[in-house]
Amino acid sequence: MKRLVLCLGLALISTSVLANNTDIINSLNKLGYDSKELKINDSPIQGFKSVITPEGILYVTENGKYLIQGSIYDVQGDEPENIANSINLNLMKSIEKDAIVYKANNEKYIISVFTDYTCHYCKLLHENIDKYLEAGISVHYFAFPRAGADSEVGKNMQSIWSMANRKAAFENAYKGNTISPASSMIPYVTQQFNVGKKLGISGTPAIVLPNGQLVSGYVPADKLIKVLDKKPNNN
Repeated sequence: MKRLVLCLGLALISTSVLANNTDIINSLNKLGYDSKELKINDSPIQGFKSVITPEGILYVTENGKYLIQGSIYDVQGDEPENIANSINLNLMKSIEKDAIVYKANNEKYIISVFTDYTCHYCKLLHENIDKYLEAGISVHYFAFPRAGADSEVGKNMQSIWSMANRKAAFENAYKGNTISPASSMIPYVTQQFNVGKKLGISGTPAIVLPNGQLVSGYVPADKLIKVLDKKPNNN
């Protein structure tokens, strides 16, 4: 198998005893990962490294023997917090300048939304954009064509992001109108799609809260504002 499916969260993947990144890389190479696509950092968990892959975040022991796939929570505070949140925020920094922005006049929070204009719930979210703005929630949109960046939808979204007035082109797409090809293409959508995959996104809409927490699916504005008001580090 090219990818390891972890039912219990832990899997034995190497017999090496050397505690360095080479062991981690070698172990992940055996699972089909390309070392050039891996970014290895320290993690808050003693004895583990965080590994950003093209398909999400893994936590691997320094000796390369074990990995964890999935969410790990720090429960030392008032509320459990996914330790991947800070990684998510760093990933978002690489694309934030290319967002299509809907700014609330009384801005309290900024959320990042990965969207696909052919997605029913993405359309529903955008149809209610004024409710988010009225609640003080600014929305920063990023492209996540579910069929991939090279799909027809991906190419259309690439045209949207390559337009001089991308916001108008974005609105046009959500109204179901024909999308005109851009005269020149910059790989905005490929970059955004790849970041989305690294965040672990597999469907749309996907929302990144100000504290880095990833929320899957459509959340109405009245419910989302309650979540944001409760969460620490969301301002």
